[in-house]
Amino acid sequence: MPRAPIAAYCIIVVLLALVAAPAHAYIDPGTGSAILQGILAALAAIALTAKLYWHRLLRLLGLRKPAEGTADPTAHEQRKQSGTTDRD
Repeated sequence: MPRAPIAAYCIIVVLLALVAAPAHAYIDPGTGSAILQGILAALAAIALTAKLYWHRLLRLLGLRKPAEGTADPTAHEQRKQSGTTDRD
């Protein structure tokens, strides 16, 4: 008995996937608003993350110079150990 080629099986699977039966389902307004709320929350999270890392990204790309206070990362630790602050 000859074997059927794999391509024939793939074609059959694709054709079966394209045939869709009606779902007979109902999505109420509460479900729609929950989906919309999830989308808006995801967009807000992306915007907040972009805002937090925007200056780092610009410095990484060389479009912005580092701030004067962040040139020496150990300076803050040295001031903290000596007991002085920026206001002193």
